[in-house]
Amino acid sequence: MNPEKPSTIVKQIPPIWLKILVIFLIGLGIFFRFAHLGQKAIWYDEAFTSLAISGHTVSEVRHEVFNERIIPVAALDKYQHLDPDRGINDTVRYLMTSDPQHPPLYYAMVRLWAQLFGDSPARLRSLSAAIGLLIFQSVYWLCLELFESPIVGWVAIAIVAVSPLEIFFAQEARQYGLWMVTILVCSAALLRSIRRETFLNWAIYALTLAVGLYTHLFTALVAMAHGIYVASQQRFRFNKTLANYLLGTTVGLFIFLPWIFVLITHISTAQQQTSHFSFYKLDNPFNLIAIFMTHITRIFFDINFSSYKPWRNELFWETSHTYYSVMAGIFSLVLIILVYFLSKKRLNRVSLFLILLGAVPSLCLLLPDLIAGGIRSTNVRYQMPLYLSIQIALAYVLGVYIFSEKHWKQKVGQCLMVGFLLAGLVSDVSFFKADTWWLQEGSQSLVATAKYINKFENTLLLSSNDFYNIGHMLTLSHLLNSKINLLTAQRDHLPLLPQEASNIFLNDSTIGKNLIARFKEDKTYSFRLIDEPVTELWKVEKIHKK
Repeated sequence: MNPEKPSTIVKQIPPIWLKILVIFLIGLGIFFRFAHLGQKAIWYDEAFTSLAISGHTVSEVRHEVFNERIIPVAALDKYQHLDPDRGINDTVRYLMTSDPQHPPLYYAMVRLWAQLFGDSPARLRSLSAAIGLLIFQSVYWLCLELFESPIVGWVAIAIVAVSPLEIFFAQEARQYGLWMVTILVCSAALLRSIRRETFLNWAIYALTLAVGLYTHLFTALVAMAHGIYVASQQRFRFNKTLANYLLGTTVGLFIFLPWIFVLITHISTAQQQTSHFSFYKLDNPFNLIAIFMTHITRIFFDINFSSYKPWRNELFWETSHTYYSVMAGIFSLVLIILVYFLSKKRLNRVSLFLILLGAVPSLCLLLPDLIAGGIRSTNVRYQMPLYLSIQIALAYVLGVYIFSEKHWKQKVGQCLMVGFLLAGLVSDVSFFKADTWWLQEGSQSLVATAKYINKFENTLLLSSNDFYNIGHMLTLSHLLNSKINLLTAQRDHLPLLPQEASNIFLNDSTIGKNLIARFKEDKTYSFRLIDEPVTELWKVEKIHKK
């Protein structure tokens, strides 16, 4: 197969000034990836990462801790740190029984990392920061395969070096930084295999596809985009290239087959863990699209401008509809320009690949939301293929304009590049200073809750053994004073509250209304909802009868 040659402009040798600029930005990117790793409070998802590497399961936590007995909050430490009697096999067992929608590769890696370097939140996040450094080589390789252009590769490195998207996921103890790397490497391996059809190249593609699948299930959507691209490039005719692709994909899926069996066996658990994405619905589909488009702005500019309240029965709202409208409009225009620019005939192969890589996974999430309701498409973590495609498309446009023979295009390209890089750096400084971030859903509320409760002495905190509440309690265990006690409450009956507890709180929206109604019937205790910035926290006070 002979792909179209890209513009001779971007095939030039990168000038020294560009290399110096990019190396400087890489240095800043490394700093922001590793700085203040322990500053931000551990949040809900990261608490489950710690639970996974401890080797304990959710059912064990329910049985041993959330069993209607009063326990100190320090008892939860056991489930947030390594257990010397448990190993990687127990981490995999946790994923199989409690979190089967998360494949085991990252969690096995972080378990080994914790054994070597420690299991504090900062040490766990340092693995993601180290993995985040691989984004530079990965995006450069993909740009070489797509454009045959070192210039575009260098510009792409500059963009991802300071992008708030990559910085955030380099400081989160989850698998999404690794997933970004596997998306890029797997895509580059595919293009190389098509360009140079050898057994080794297709074997590498199969292996990278398997690694991607063992990192995140939505790699299957990336593989779908790859398949459509290969078939369209071969004009939907069965030939050697298509046969090699099908064989490579089959091998990759075969390697992933054990976890497919796990997922099928525990499909009800996986559905339960992800049901909240279909539970929340928007009355107006334009609001969904506005949220979707606004999140694209955060690839380049993000200063934690949000008032998400995910633990209330509301959708995750941004601070203002005006912010939605303006930002979504601006970036819709930018996207249209990028699609038009890349759809020109001379770049048909490149534009098709980037459009498919971004659009196929994204539409597979957006269309069900628009048709049946839900907020799957608003989850930034699920939209990595789209965001990476946009970043690479932008790198090409900037490369062409900056090194154009026309002076005005050079100036436009230079101004755009400076603007995007400054926006990223401003975002990085904001992230550097922050204690919580909007993507850490509910973290700001939980930090405020812990600070409020910690002001009191002789405190009892009521909770339930609901899966989501277990995550909240595991998160709070990092923030609460160790002397605070916990008591499990059920929906259908009142817990026996100890007389010696002078300050009793309820922090559980799943059972809160039920318990409040029952206590009101009992006329023994009253409830006072604590106002902002704390959410879903009630103070339980005994009614003194005259």
